[in-house]
Amino acid sequence: MKASTPLQITGPTGHGLANYPPGATFGPRRMRDWEFVWVVEGDAEFREEDRVHVAPEGSIVLCRPGVTDFFRWDPDRRTRHAYFHFEMKSIPADWGRPQQWPVVVERMEGDVLVPLFQHLLTWAGRGDAEMLRQTIGTMLRIFITGQRATFDLPADVPPDPVDRAIAHLHKTLETDPAAAIVLDDLADVACVTPEHLCRVFKKTLDLSPMECVRLARLDRAVVLLSRSNCSIGQVAEMCGFASQFHFARRFKEAFGDTPTQTRSRIRAGGIPPLPRLLRRSGSP
Repeated sequence: MKASTPLQITGPTGHGLANYPPGATFGPRRMRDWEFVWVVEGDAEFREEDRVHVAPEGSIVLCRPGVTDFFRWDPDRRTRHAYFHFEMKSIPADWGRPQQWPVVVERMEGDVLVPLFQHLLTWAGRGDAEMLRQTIGTMLRIFITGQRATFDLPADVPPDPVDRAIAHLHKTLETDPAAAIVLDDLADVACVTPEHLCRVFKKTLDLSPMECVRLARLDRAVVLLSRSNCSIGQVAEMCGFASQFHFARRFKEAFGDTPTQTRSRIRAGGIPPLPRLLRRSGSP
């Protein structure tokens, strides 16, 4: 199979939610298509030919065509499971052989497969058919690669001196973008010594206070390049740079392209550079 072979999916061809009393079984059955099974409540044992897999509550099972399988549901309590069937006419070569794919994956914290499963069941039979096929394809790739986890973004609360200095920086640039901002002024606003402010900036942002000032000016320059007809020299002056040459050099250091190149790319439909003050050490 060529590496360029696209994934071709038909489905979902059947879906639903099933309830079983304690100790019930299902099968054996000879699978004719593919099926995802989500064990919503209770534990289960899944047998695929001569292999036995434990499928605890919350896990997701991938049933394969051409295989005889069997479910033994929880012996002590009710079991509920959701399912949907689908067919694959071609599989990308980089996915490997289906015989090597996982069979059961247990739910983990932030598992993205569960909300995708819920979304598919909600819209199966009445939603956009192409969206449903793409959802199945996404679920399969996530299932195969194991890239299922998500995480909550931690609160990014800077120390008070950094918070006060950054607030003063932005307020000053809002009022007078070309205004001079020096380290002593930032330290006074932050209520610490310049030395301490440099240390806490480096620890928090991996930047010096004056580097933050320069990047804040450059971020504003990106907006002007994107959304105004001001010349490069005018943008440099309006953002507080001593000369157009100095501005262009610093801009290329920060964003990889000159201001002229960046403006041309944006006007051709490109995306403006990500603001540098949103980046952290080690980011591209």
